[in-house]
Amino acid sequence: MVPMVPGTVYELSEHDRLILDLEKTAPTAAGRHELCQRIELPAERYAIVLEGIVDTDAAYAYAPDVVERVRRLRAERFAFERRQGRWKRHSNFAL
Repeated sequence: MVPMVPGTVYELSEHDRLILDLEKTAPTAAGRHELCQRIELPAERYAIVLEGIVDTDAAYAYAPDVVERVRRLRAERFAFERRQGRWKRHSNFAL
C-alpha cells in the first residue's frame, strides 16, 4: 500500500482522477454525462466538483495542464463578470 503524502497524486480519489483524465481529452457533454453516471455524481455538480479539485496541489501534480486551463477559464469568467459590474466589492469595514 502506498502511503498518503501531502501534495502528491495520492491525495486524489479515483473519482477525482477520472474527472481530471476526462478533462485531459476534449470532453463532450455526452462524455461528462457518462462519467457522472459511472461515478454517481449529479451532472449539475460536475463543474462545482471540478472547480474544487483544481484548487488542490495534488491535482496540479497529477494534471498541471488541466488545472492551469480550468483556473485560467475561471479567472477569465470572473474578470468578465467584474467588467459587467456583477462582481462588485462590498465591504463592511471602513478603510
